[in-house]
Amino acid sequence: MMTLLIVDDEILAVQGILDDVPWEEFPYDRILTANSYSQAVNLFMENKIDVLLCDIEMPYGSGVDLVRWVKEHYPDTECIFLTCHDDFKFAQEAVRLQCLGYILKPADTGELMEYLQKACEKIGEKHDADKYSSYGKMYLNQLSSDASPEEQGDMMEQVETYIREHISEEFSQEELARMVHISPTHLRRLFKKKHNMTMVDYVTEMRVQLAEELLKEDRLSISAVAEKTGFRNYSYFTKIFKKYKGETPREYKRNYQKQ
Repeated sequence: MMTLLIVDDEILAVQGILDDVPWEEFPYDRILTANSYSQAVNLFMENKIDVLLCDIEMPYGSGVDLVRWVKEHYPDTECIFLTCHDDFKFAQEAVRLQCLGYILKPADTGELMEYLQKACEKIGEKHDADKYSSYGKMYLNQLSSDASPEEQGDMMEQVETYIREHISEEFSQEELARMVHISPTHLRRLFKKKHNMTMVDYVTEMRVQLAEELLKEDRLSISAVAEKTGFRNYSYFTKIFKKYKGETPREYKRNYQKQ
């Protein structure tokens, strides 16, 4: 079921919509009304609004201002404009704000019903997408939980190999999890169990170890070593290296050369 909010400073216009539309043909179980921007905002904060039908020309905050606010705070709400002016700029604004469209006042009941039906379909599609996404995550988690120790070990080897081969690049835990078809949460759990450290610490440790070897070879500048080991920020590289090795890369390189 869905909630519709009608916003218009003309009370008679609101009443006309309530009287003209055969609401029994739509799955709106609640129809709320407001006569101003501030009333509408309060209703949004107190209720889950699926569809907004809003007049553009209102004092103390226009319908455009309201839809901008809604799209920022409640992006899943479908919005429809009402306006007295057949102006191309309103059509442009409706497109820019990702509204379903705008209806000229006085609203033709047939056109209004078409837009209300379109809004219902859009909301239904979103609900279905969310539902299938949820099912997909559950299925993915189930697959990862059911994997044998051998399969889990193979997953970990794939991830570790990828990390080693792409250590100078940026990658996320989500990308690594997708690669082996398990959830990021489950991958983090497997990693912690095997290495007794987080994946972030594991990657950082590997990068510091590689930096140590490159500094010993003395073929690259320290900034080049930082880049080669996946540290995009020189000062951050220096800070992390000192945390793990007790001295800065420059100090480490100089002391190694003295030996």
